[in-house]
Amino acid sequence: MRWKPGATTASALIGAAIVLSMAAPAARAATEGPRVGGSASGQLTQGARLVLRIDVAEVGGWLGLHRLDLSLLVGGQPVETITYDVEGQKLAIGEQEVFAGTGGLVTGSYLRVSGAQVVVTTGGANLSLAATATVLRSIPSDARFMFAATDDAGLTSSVTRPLQAGKGGGGVSWGAVIATVCVALLGGAFLGNLFASSRRPPPRLSVYSSIQRRMDEERRAQTPAP
Repeated sequence: MRWKPGATTASALIGAAIVLSMAAPAARAATEGPRVGGSASGQLTQGARLVLRIDVAEVGGWLGLHRLDLSLLVGGQPVETITYDVEGQKLAIGEQEVFAGTGGLVTGSYLRVSGAQVVVTTGGANLSLAATATVLRSIPSDARFMFAATDDAGLTSSVTRPLQAGKGGGGVSWGAVIATVCVALLGGAFLGNLFASSRRPPPRLSVYSSIQRRMDEERRAQTPAP
C-alpha cells in the first residue's frame, strides 16, 4: 500500500500536536514552581500560641520539594523564619534544628517551637505542615506571615497572609494522644489474653487413637457375619 503525501503530512502534524500538548504542562510546571497556601491563627501576645500551616502542591510529587519557609514579617521585613528541610525532616530556626515529631525545641527571638508540635502529612503531589509556636514576646499587631516553598529545581513560590486572630490558640496535646493510644493498645492486648485464657482449648487429635480406630475397623471388616 502506498501512502499519499498529504496523509503522511497530516499524521505528522497530529503527532506533533499531541507531543506539544503533553509537554506543555511539564514546561509550565518547570517555570512556575510549587503552588503554595498558608494560614496563621492564634494570638500575638507574649505567652500565647500561634498555629502556622503551609500547604504545598508540586507537579511530579511532593518528593520534588526541597524546603519550606514560614516567616514572621514586621514592617514588611522578615524578623523570624521557621525552615523545614523536606528530605531531612528537620525544623530549624537559625542554627537550631530539631526533627519533626520529636521533643526537641528550636527558639528564636519571637517564637519557640517543639518538634512534638509539628505535624507533616504527605500524599501524591501534596505536602502540608502545621506547627504550633509559643510567642516569646509580643508581636506587633500589623505583622504578616509569609509561607514559601522551594523545589529541587530551585523554584520558589510564596504567599503572605495576615493573622486569623483568636483561632487555634490551644495547640495540640500530642502527649495525651500518645497516652490514649498506648492505653488502648495495652488494654486490648490484656483483654485479648484474658478471654483467650478463659476459653477451653479444642481437643487435639491423637495419632495412637487414630491407629487404634483403624485397626478396629479392619478387624470388624474381616470378621464373617453369623
